[in-house]
Amino acid sequence: MASKSTLNQKNLEALGAERLAALLIEISEGNANQKRRLRMELAGVESPAKLVNEIRKRLTSIGAATNNIGWRSLKAFKADLLSQRKLITEQVAVGAPTEALDLMWQFICLGGSVLERTTDTSGEVIEIFRQAAHDQGGIAIRAEASRDALLKPLTEAILANGYGQSDTLIGDLAPRLGKEGLEQLRVRLLASAKEPEPRKVVKTRRISRWRRQKLERSTVARRNRAQILHQAQLDIADALGDADAYMALQSDLRSPATAAKVAERLLAAGRAGEALALLDNVKAGLREVRPREWTLARIQALETLGHGADAQVARLDAFHQSLNPEFLRAYLKRLPDFDDIEAEDEALDFVAGTADANKALDFLISWPALERAARFVIDRIAGIDGGDDEIPTIAAEKLAARYPLAAVLLLRKMVEATLNNSRSIDYELAADRLSEAEKLSAGIDDFKGFADSATYMRQLKAQHVRKTEFWEAV
Repeated sequence: MASKSTLNQKNLEALGAERLAALLIEISEGNANQKRRLRMELAGVESPAKLVNEIRKRLTSIGAATNNIGWRSLKAFKADLLSQRKLITEQVAVGAPTEALDLMWQFICLGGSVLERTTDTSGEVIEIFRQAAHDQGGIAIRAEASRDALLKPLTEAILANGYGQSDTLIGDLAPRLGKEGLEQLRVRLLASAKEPEPRKVVKTRRISRWRRQKLERSTVARRNRAQILHQAQLDIADALGDADAYMALQSDLRSPATAAKVAERLLAAGRAGEALALLDNVKAGLREVRPREWTLARIQALETLGHGADAQVARLDAFHQSLNPEFLRAYLKRLPDFDDIEAEDEALDFVAGTADANKALDFLISWPALERAARFVIDRIAGIDGGDDEIPTIAAEKLAARYPLAAVLLLRKMVEATLNNSRSIDYELAADRLSEAEKLSAGIDDFKGFADSATYMRQLKAQHVRKTEFWEAV
């Protein structure tokens, strides 16, 4: 049973309305977002129309702003955006869905200008707008919005979709638009392609070249008008279930990634033969880089056409190329009883013989085949990259209890990588790993030809005697 001091709704209700009101005033002091939210809540109690008006005023204010939003103000700004979206979806949409639909169009159309002036490497701001676009589908259903009422604002929102923040709009609104509405939307968008693209001048603060390059690498690239319209045409084709239209919009059907996307649509349309022909017509010489989606689509096409044996060959071949356990599990699942045991052993032998030791170790640990993984570490420790913190770290943790020697070898390998590369920032972590290896070594009777703890420490000190910062951490 939860304590009465636990922070939850029921316990807070026990404080009473008067005390809660006083606390809210105190907590909101100096916080503009919280004060604004409280005023809007009060407006909603007074009149739904007043709440709509308050939200509209706030969205207009956000849209009119030109200041850049950096890391200092980003948290408060995200909270403000999220608050406005929730007020629309959770309050206005319940009592006044038509007004909510209009407000959400206003919110969605803020996306481009807001993203242009926001420094947000986390991607949380664009996710707020993506969620808003998704919300609009449900609001449109609740408001029983007609096709004609949706077409104009939807067209405007799509043309403003410069960062992909509204990519789901067409699919989410398709049930209200119907086939005729989607066709009309296509005509409207194609007509807009002939119009000159408006140029926006966005004021930006002066920042260093290093800072600008970092932001460009971490933010979503802006689409031009042609790219926006192309994506919209693809979305319309998908909403219509028109595989031919989707295929006609592709520039290179021999690209494995493109062929996979088109094949998925052909398979959904019951055209497995065409899908298989398209997949098998990809550019020669690219077998090693064919994406997972290409392989999955080809396997589905083979199964649909009754070529189960060929599908099994494709699964095993894909496993051999990628070491993706998804393909091996699917392959083994379709084998007769007992045959799957022998096939699994053969597959694990194959893994142990692959050139990429870290990739093989990752597979054996995740499968899981811990005994094989331990043997693999002992046999192939020289080829394991200790600089890859993730795979050796996870493997050492998994192997420590039952296979301490393998765990010790991995920990040592990571320590050596840190010292060999003189990564002083990681010396404390390397010291912790060495300490863990020492603890595990105390329980090992047979080091199978590897240096015992005392010998290893002497060798490590002799090789890295000048790394005083590391030895101080030890």
